[in-house]
Parts: sequence; structure tokens; C-alpha cells
Amino acid sequence: MQPPDTSDDLVISTPERVAFQYEIAGIGSRFLAQIIDSLIITVVLIAFTILAGALGGIFNSGELALLVEVILAFILLAGYFLISEAVSNGQTLGKRSVRLRVVGDHGEPLTLGQATIRNLVRIVDFLPVFYGIGMLTLFINGRGKRLGDFAAGTLVVRDRQRISLYDLGGVKADSTAAPSTSSVSSIWSSPSPAGEAPPGGSPPPPLTLDPGLRRLVVAYASRREELPMARRQALAQSAEPALRRALPEVVATGGPLAALDQLAEREGITPHRPMHRGASAAMTWGVATLVFFWMPLIAIPTGILSMVFGTSAIRAIRAEPNRYQGDDRARTGRLLGIIGLAVTSVLLALLIIGFFLRG
Repeated sequence: MQPPDTSDDLVISTPERVAFQYEIAGIGSRFLAQIIDSLIITVVLIAFTILAGALGGIFNSGELALLVEVILAFILLAGYFLISEAVSNGQTLGKRSVRLRVVGDHGEPLTLGQATIRNLVRIVDFLPVFYGIGMLTLFINGRGKRLGDFAAGTLVVRDRQRISLYDLGGVKADSTAAPSTSSVSSIWSSPSPAGEAPPGGSPPPPLTLDPGLRRLVVAYASRREELPMARRQALAQSAEPALRRALPEVVATGGPLAALDQLAEREGITPHRPMHRGASAAMTWGVATLVFFWMPLIAIPTGILSMVFGTSAIRAIRAEPNRYQGDDRARTGRLLGIIGLAVTSVLLALLIIGFFLRG
């Protein structure tokens, strides 16, 4: 298992050994998209103000105009980013205009749950003014992630350039570029330039595997870390004839399990690691603390729980990094709990001071 690198690209390697590469969006392009979205929101808010004023004039009620404007503004501010990203496959109008898209950490499409968490934590990223905490987080982590991205497991990438049929028809047959031979060992590795051998030596020659054996190798590669040794040996023994045909020398010297492990490593599949329960619990309690910061009786216990679960999960993941994932989620949940706990503590202190002053 390789740790995340700090390159400007996200590279995804599928079980079929097809690599997808996404360019991580920079701060400048994200800021431009945010400016466009803010202008759109401002225009719609002005339209809502005019509409509310018209309704207030019709019914001769200033309170009605204020109520309508507040309700419409709340719906717009709360739902614009959430609905746009959930419905438009990770794109708001601003992101679409500058060709940006929100995807999952592994390149998968954005889900409704991820969009909800990402935009709920946007409240914290916006503090103290116009994404101050979010910008600071982007600079610190170097992977183009704000707190909302850490919480939801998302990433903002540049959308791929659209190619029309006219463009394809204009390409001459003799000018077709040769296919890339860059290799990717895992989703965390950087693509190797064409023709350049990896640091460990020349790349292994391609093998033609039996379809049944290939399915076994792909499934085994993704779950190898979760299987006990006895189960791994039993799987290798059951496929020994096919493994012997594919890697006769390895089976003869190291046995069928060594051959199965070698084929799994050739697939370049990152073993599946379950999310640590403490990381999910820390995120849940952290979000609850942020939502109920105005209720100290709820926010104080949930804030403490987010810190306890987050710290415990971080320690467990550090101790066994190949077994669990969720370090970012645990850290973000703990941070949200700390922020919510600090805010609710200030509110509680003000209430106590006001009570004594009035007394």
C-alpha cells in the first residue's frame, strides 16, 4: 500500500488495468468558479427581493414581504450548491463554466450523501469570511481539499476537454498519436512516462490468463489483506493447475500461493480497506456538534465524543494503515467537534455572564 502522493494528478487504476487520470483543480480556478456562483446567487437574491416587495405591496404587508424574502433566500443559499452538485454530477453553474467537477476520492461520481456532507461543512469552510478556513486548508494539505472535501471524501478535478465529431473527422490517419504506455502500479502512484522503466527495474511481461483465473486474481487482489492465511492457501490450492500453467517456475519454487500473490501484485489493484468505525463515529458526532452549536446541552457531549472517537480512530489507523482507512474523516470529524465545542462554549459563557449581570 502506497501513501497518497502530492502530485497535481489523480490516477485511478481499474481491475482491467485501464488508467484514468484527472488533473486536480487549482485554487485559482476554484476561486473563479466560486465568484461566478456568487454572482448567480446575488442576481437570484435581487429577483427574490423584487418579488417579495411586489407581494408585500399587493397585500399591503411589510411583514409578508420580509417573510417571503427570508424563506426564499434560505432555500437558495442552502440548496443551490447541494442540488446543483447532486443533480448535475458534481457541477454547479460556476464549475461548469470553468470545466471543474466534484468526484469521489477514487474518481467515482459524486453521491447525494457526499454532496450533502460536503455542503453542510461549507459553513465552517466559509468562516470567518469568504472561505477563510477553506482557503487555509487548501494551502496546508496541498491536495486541493477543503474541510468539506475531507469530510465527504471528495475532490475537485478539471473536467475533460469535450471532443466533437467534427474534431475527430479532421484528424489525419497518419497523425494519430501512438498509444501511451505509461503504467500505474496503484491509484496513489504517478504515471510513468512512455518508454521509461519503473524504479524497480523493467516492467513484467504481460501474461495471458485463463478468464476464470483472471476473475479469481482480481477478486483476490482486492480482498487479500482481509483474508486469513488459511483461506488464501486454500484458494491458491484450488487454482494450482491454472497457476502452474501461468507461472510454472514460481509454483515450483514458492508454491501456488506465491504465484497467486505475484499475479495479484501485477494487477495493480489497491486492496480494499474498510472504513474505521471510529472515523465514521467522529464525523457523525462532529457534524452533530456543528448543527446543534446553539444548544450547549447537546453540543458539549457530542463535541467531546467526536474528539474521543476521532483520536482513537487516528491512532488505530496509524497502527494498521493497511487494514483501515478513514484518517481524513477522523481528523475532520474531530476538528468539526472542536470548532462546534468552542462556539457553544463561548455562547454558554455569554449566557452565564448575562445571567449574573442581570441578577
